[in-house]
Amino acid sequence: MTETPLPAPRRLVTPDRAALLRGRRHATWWTLAWLGVEMLVACGCLAWVAARGGPGGPLEAGLLVAVAVGGLVDWLPAAWAANRKLLGAIRADARFGPHTRDSLVACVDRVAARMGIAVVCPVYLVRDKDINAEAVPASLLPGCGSLAAVQLNRAILHLLDEREVEYVVGHELAHVFAHPPLAPRCLLVHAVFAASLTLAIADVLSGSELRFGAPLLALWPARRLAYATPMTDVRAVEFLCDDAAAAVVGVDVTARTQLKLAAEQEVRAALMDRVLEARLAGSDVPLPALLAAYEEALPFGSVHGTEAEASLRAGIERLGRRSGPSLAGLWRHLFASDDVDEGAVAEAVAVGAAVRSVARVSVRPEDVLAGRATIAACVAAIESEPTRLLVQLPDEIDDRAASHPNWSRRLLFLWRSRSDRAG
Repeated sequence: MTETPLPAPRRLVTPDRAALLRGRRHATWWTLAWLGVEMLVACGCLAWVAARGGPGGPLEAGLLVAVAVGGLVDWLPAAWAANRKLLGAIRADARFGPHTRDSLVACVDRVAARMGIAVVCPVYLVRDKDINAEAVPASLLPGCGSLAAVQLNRAILHLLDEREVEYVVGHELAHVFAHPPLAPRCLLVHAVFAASLTLAIADVLSGSELRFGAPLLALWPARRLAYATPMTDVRAVEFLCDDAAAAVVGVDVTARTQLKLAAEQEVRAALMDRVLEARLAGSDVPLPALLAAYEEALPFGSVHGTEAEASLRAGIERLGRRSGPSLAGLWRHLFASDDVDEGAVAEAVAVGAAVRSVARVSVRPEDVLAGRATIAACVAAIESEPTRLLVQLPDEIDDRAASHPNWSRRLLFLWRSRSDRAG
């Protein structure tokens, strides 16, 4: 495929570090104001309900409140039931690439100490092939009733060395301790708001069966206040968490880790496009089965493009043979075929092909990782070649609709703010 530059330079602006910190402080003050409004509304609703005698009996009111509060923290049961283990609960002889249980526990303790964190939140290992890690910065109130946790996918441990894992741990701990959003750390306030608003709505609808829908009506504003974060704030926090991790492990380690993760995502995105292309080519294999073949083709850790693609192709061929002409195949076609928006699949395939047709910068992540080029040279290439991509991913062209800044801008922010960090 012939690769060509973009017709116009891409957006490579990065925010000022000091401005980001000021923005976070302003966001905190706005959140405090909204929390005050929530408490005023909650108190008003409770006073109004008490004056009217309350909706139904105590049992009915208790059930409505329980549904409202449960709906606010519906992610908790899923988190508890997830296929995850505390790092300290893993077998001592277990290995995850170059890492052991004890080395991972020591890594978390080491990073926490460098960040000045006295009590670390629980850190879990999740058996997942996705190259990812996640932080949950939640609590009943700041400083008490913590529900915070960090989850490390097993695949990321197979991909990264010890110093690179320190970057990931530092980034996720920064989400919990250094730059946590205030709203999800005040779940008790949101729960009181949801419960009181539920009782008020149920009282208004008293005598009607519609009163049982009161928790749903109350949860809409409660969940938005608890979890909805403006996209600009989400991206700002990502920059700042990278900054916090770089203060722990250094700019070079942070940049190399970002380049390694970017290169890995590029290969995996190309593999996923192969799955969608197989579906679009007329395969009668259900898309969930194709996605299962994709998951099976992925190893834990780094994906070598040719090996993984060969494994994926073999898996798709096996599925195709199984779904050939037969009574079972006819049954699947008539009654068990998946409901897939073929137009959406075609659009995703077209986007993937378009991205892969864009030329990449002259100094690529693999050049830095192999020692053929420096991080400084890669950064210079990104800045001097704005019509080319660091990696062939859709948000590298334009990340304004993405929840996270793209890898190019994260790397540029890291490099441009290194003097501020040193100061």
